[in-house]
Amino acid sequence: MARPSKKSEIVEAAAYLFSTKGYHATTVRDIAERAGVLSGSLYAHIANKEALLLEIVRMAANQFTTALDPIVHSNLMVNEKFTKAVRAHVGVITGSLDGARIYLDEKASFGDQGRQEVLDLRRAYEDLWQELIDQGIAGHAFQIEDPHLARLLVLSALNGIHHWYRPHGRLTPDIIAARYATWLLRLLTS
Repeated sequence: MARPSKKSEIVEAAAYLFSTKGYHATTVRDIAERAGVLSGSLYAHIANKEALLLEIVRMAANQFTTALDPIVHSNLMVNEKFTKAVRAHVGVITGSLDGARIYLDEKASFGDQGRQEVLDLRRAYEDLWQELIDQGIAGHAFQIEDPHLARLLVLSALNGIHHWYRPHGRLTPDIIAARYATWLLRLLTS
């Protein structure tokens, strides 16, 4: 097994610290210590702390989008797509908890340019969920009056998981995904 690059170790250290301490409370020195490098040499691998935050968000956005896109564009029945989409979303959160927390919670930490990129990444992902909900409406599987509000409900429920999920807690990702998919489908189909 190949040893991770120093940059990936720095990104992992930053993700953990930003997730647990918060972006503003984390110093470059904290990141360097956790990654096992000198503070000054950290800048050989990153431009600045915000660029590191943006890289973490990009990675998380890619994970979410890569997991959902093939499901939305598959030939499955919409209820099965929805169940798989919930499972994929829960899988990204529970499999990359630090990155998911940062992706979901740190958009206010960016300057204007970074914030716009983060918003664009999130919008692209949310558009996939909207497409899935629209498919359900078009196929008469979902009985909802406000597709936009339905998307907000679904993503609000799913995105909240990172606040309470614990890897060694009583609920596994599969149990969480199955229950959420069942409950949310009941709301969308009744």
